[in-house]
Amino acid sequence: MIPFQPGRRNLLCILDWGLGHASRSLALAEALEAAGETTFLASCGRARNFLEAECPDRTIYELPPYAVTYPTRSMPLNVALQLPRWLRTIWREHRVTQQLVNELEIDRLISDNRFGCYLPGCPSVFLTHQLHPITHNRVVSWIYRRYLQRFDEFWVPDFQAPEQRISGKLSSSAGYENVRFIGPLSRLTAPPAAPARVPVTLALLSGPEPMRTQLEQLLLQQFATLPGPYVLVRGLPGEAPALPDHQVADLTVHNFADAAQLSELIPAARHLICRSGYSTLMDIYALQTTARLLLIPTPGQTEQIYLARREARKNGHHFLPQEKVVTLHQYLR
Repeated sequence: MIPFQPGRRNLLCILDWGLGHASRSLALAEALEAAGETTFLASCGRARNFLEAECPDRTIYELPPYAVTYPTRSMPLNVALQLPRWLRTIWREHRVTQQLVNELEIDRLISDNRFGCYLPGCPSVFLTHQLHPITHNRVVSWIYRRYLQRFDEFWVPDFQAPEQRISGKLSSSAGYENVRFIGPLSRLTAPPAAPARVPVTLALLSGPEPMRTQLEQLLLQQFATLPGPYVLVRGLPGEAPALPDHQVADLTVHNFADAAQLSELIPAARHLICRSGYSTLMDIYALQTTARLLLIPTPGQTEQIYLARREARKNGHHFLPQEKVVTLHQYLR
């Protein structure tokens, strides 16, 4: 449960890693403000574009980018290649955080997976569903835990009861103090009446580049060989590059869909193709959709692979590695 205190001023710092962190953090900000707290938002890149599109009357403060990429399929190697740059980013964002806390007279810091957004003397919360990320590397895990110990409290956006949790073993509180399970965070709400099911395949794209574009191209190639109709949500707020030439006849394309649109599109779909990112799963749980899910993890992202396999085993959905998208016809029946 989220602790509320009317009149408190929060600074919510959001990771620029796809749109999931921005979406769930915006749901948290709305909950805090509904309880009488003031919340300022800070991020960068596509996450900041998303927040500006969803909240045109807000000032979204700028933080330095992590610019996460997946150049290889090895998570330890990906981390090793980018770690020096990330450490510089952590140092820079810590300095920016200090400035914003003073400028905005902040009472509490909430960091959605930004390691430098803490400040001694100011209560600092780390928002994550990964207290135990799957790194396959003890050194990386040690560095991760070392940085998290700088925060005063940990908020996990998941159910309290272990048997209900979406995040599984990732959010185990073992080895941590002051862990609070605040419930899943989603801005999507199920419609009051079940929508008419239509034989449409809905594809939701998200995550970092170039993986987002690679999946988009693979799906368009498959859609061209299979009967539709299809709806493609590209996950590109702000200015978006033109969709590449394709041969899909029965295709509706949205560069971006807001919460209201997604709350209509997802429950009505027969098939839903998406990444197995945690925020996407929280949205799906919130909508209680009966669509058949085809979960395609971002290659090299161990968390998404784990979550996709867990959903397939627990709830009967389909886990489809990106290289197996060529077998899509087996699932769209």
